[in-house]
Amino acid sequence: MLLSKLVQNPFRLVFPGQLWHYQHTARVGAGKEETKSQPLRGAMIRIYTQTENGISRTVGLEEQENRRGDVFWIDLLTPNADELRYAESLCSIEMPTKDEMREIEATSRLYCEDGGRFMTTTVLSRVETDEPIISEITFILKSKLLITIRHTDSYSFRMFSQQLLRMNQTNRDLVFIGLLETLVDRQADVLERFGADLDTLSKKVFGTHHTRRKQKKEDPDTDDLRDALEELGRVGDLITRQRDALVNLLRLITYAGNEESCVSDDNLYMPLRSVSRDVNSLSEYAAFLSNKINFMLDAVLGLINIEQNDIFKVFTIMSVVFLPPTLIASIFGMNFKFIPFLQTDWGVWVSLVLMVLSGALPLIIFKIKRYI
Repeated sequence: MLLSKLVQNPFRLVFPGQLWHYQHTARVGAGKEETKSQPLRGAMIRIYTQTENGISRTVGLEEQENRRGDVFWIDLLTPNADELRYAESLCSIEMPTKDEMREIEATSRLYCEDGGRFMTTTVLSRVETDEPIISEITFILKSKLLITIRHTDSYSFRMFSQQLLRMNQTNRDLVFIGLLETLVDRQADVLERFGADLDTLSKKVFGTHHTRRKQKKEDPDTDDLRDALEELGRVGDLITRQRDALVNLLRLITYAGNEESCVSDDNLYMPLRSVSRDVNSLSEYAAFLSNKINFMLDAVLGLINIEQNDIFKVFTIMSVVFLPPTLIASIFGMNFKFIPFLQTDWGVWVSLVLMVLSGALPLIIFKIKRYI
């Protein structure tokens, strides 16, 4: 797989405001100079060009007017008007807006226009934060140029960019396929993390419940089960979003590899076959995790019902135990002239003994029947 397994630490959180650009213009190869590090701004354009010394990356529109011929990738992150105009003038096509990228129709996400192939997919971002989001990424193939438009910083793009700068030569198709493979690798890491979370949660739920039953503790673990329900809901929501992102990504790969989808000389079917198989396998694994969540959800709800039934069981046993003593006390408390043992000195003790025996008898029966 081309440029696969680039992500060494896929769950390190780096937000756009915290990013530091390694260099304003990065070059790879012998005898190349590195410029001083500069922080990245919110709206930015990264322009990648092929030079005699290797791959060059420039942040911003400076120094690009005389180097249009060797530009092979333009990466637009929350672009401003000037950056959009530059990209449009470079390839003579109109860039999709943010609202257009959010359209859910297939014809709005995958289409050809002015000789360019427009493909939009979604990815799950910031999975380890309190507010994971679904972000859109648009890929545009026109002539020998790749344009990517996104409005959320992506860990996959940062890692691929660092890997790309170590190469001496590349082209648009290799960058496009490499980006897709890096996105797939990232999605695989996210699903693996979800699977590990579910395994940990499963051991916590079933292991804790089994241990308490084995130790015969009377304190119910309803609070733990309630926390498990909340965690299951969180992971289930993330997996649902992830499955939707995988479906969109598979549609994009299928469209990109279809020669008849657009009048173009592109032939990406064979290079994208392995990527398509990887996405299919991830979709199957995501479906497995969804089924596992449904099973655990049913199991947790069942355990909560058992805990609640144990509480009602206590009240039921207490009602049965105190019913015979109450009956005996009511008999001796009736206002009749003649009641056995009423006029004797030991009558109260007889009634107390009868109440204790009548209350103990149901307990003995319940114990023999193993109801308690």
